[in-house]
Amino acid sequence: MVEKRLNKRVHPPKGSVVVNQLGDSVLGKVVDISAGGFLLAGREKFCTGMIFQLSLILSMENEVKLSVGAECIWSDPQTSGLTFGGFQIIDISDSDFDQLNAAIKQLEH
Repeated sequence: MVEKRLNKRVHPPKGSVVVNQLGDSVLGKVVDISAGGFLLAGREKFCTGMIFQLSLILSMENEVKLSVGAECIWSDPQTSGLTFGGFQIIDISDSDFDQLNAAIKQLEH
């Protein structure tokens, strides 16, 4: 199968989470991440079309915390109560984008 994604996806370390800045609750765990978005697994409710202001916390040797606006572009609720969702980053500062790219580059190795 040919990969058609624009950005390389990487798997962040265990403990990497996404926090909803509205209410400061953990939305889920980051399964993979790229410069354009991320795959999330969580028990909180989210569905296609929802827009969030989030903190991405990547549990690396030097923790990386980024503030992003993201839209859920697909969601797949499981019978177990877990929901998987694809999120597109729609707003990120230049400095956070640089940090994200540096973290991705570090995780590629």
